[in-house]
Amino acid sequence: MLSSAQLPLPVPEPLALLDATLLFLIQVLIAQHPDLLAIAEVSDAPRPAPPLRAARHVLDAVREVHYALSTYRAVLPDKPGYIAGTAGADDDIPF
Repeated sequence: MLSSAQLPLPVPEPLALLDATLLFLIQVLIAQHPDLLAIAEVSDAPRPAPPLRAARHVLDAVREVHYALSTYRAVLPDKPGYIAGTAGADDDIPF
């Protein structure tokens, strides 16, 4: 019979994990499409290739999620341990 294994490392804060995932996604997008580093698009320039357009849309979505996360953090109470799961010992939900 399989025994349940204990996690040897602490589980990171969910919001920090989401931020790290978004930053990794941006790095992957830039590695695949270095043209994303262009500062501004010129209106006379030809239309970019479909993969680059899709990468720009994904990058815009990442910006929206990052903005939503920062807004969510601003709404959270300033109690110590609120996010880390140590806010109350009598809480039924462990996170």
